[in-house]
Amino acid sequence: MKKIFGIIIILLFISQALFALEMTELIDCPTAGILQKGEVKFPIGIFDKGGVSFGAGVGVLPKLMFGIQYGGEYIIGDSIPEWDSYPGVFVKYRIFDESPTLPAIAIGFDSRGFGTYTDSLSDGTEINRFAIKSKGFYAVVSRNFHFLGNLGLHGGISYSTEWDDNDDNLNFFVGLDKSINQHITLLVEYDFAFNDNGKSGDEKTYSFGEGNGYLNAAILLNVAQNIRIQINFRDFLGNQYVNPDRSISIGYFTQL
Repeated sequence: MKKIFGIIIILLFISQALFALEMTELIDCPTAGILQKGEVKFPIGIFDKGGVSFGAGVGVLPKLMFGIQYGGEYIIGDSIPEWDSYPGVFVKYRIFDESPTLPAIAIGFDSRGFGTYTDSLSDGTEINRFAIKSKGFYAVVSRNFHFLGNLGLHGGISYSTEWDDNDDNLNFFVGLDKSINQHITLLVEYDFAFNDNGKSGDEKTYSFGEGNGYLNAAILLNVAQNIRIQINFRDFLGNQYVNPDRSISIGYFTQL
């Protein structure tokens, strides 16, 4: 009985620690949140064309996290899978923690884009980019407020390394997360997509966006202390998709 009681106490302690995990990203935009030292996340993404992505992220130092993710299209179904050419990597370092007077500030690199990866067009032009570009190098600021629960505000600047489409402008993004209760959180973000908005001057570009930017939203469900399911809706403004793209992300958290 004492052993069982001890195991229950340990599980409750771990569960509370996991429940306090910071939000490291919204839908496609990062936050200044990080995985703490020893925290591990195993993300799984399910998207259109039978696409699946999977990977792992880990907090290696008190302010440093990194991870890797890999996947492809037609993984689900009877078609021959088309795997990504290379895995995506991400790393984030938080320069300043949030304080009562100052926001949290983090810098990082993320090569994970979303959707189909296109190596070249039908005419042979190489563009080497995801449907929605990765953030690449970025800096982000986050601040949390107590407003009928938690309200997190986020904003940042990024420079994607997917520049073979000749649209390599600096980009900006903003977003927020609002808790409804301990099980449900709403997420909204806007990616200005200045690096994916068509022609710039006289330079010929192969951008996919129509200049509207990407307005995305999601519902985050804490279905268990260490499992989160996120239902994502991308591109409400029709910047690239005729109808908002729908996908599901699953995150399993544990500790080393």
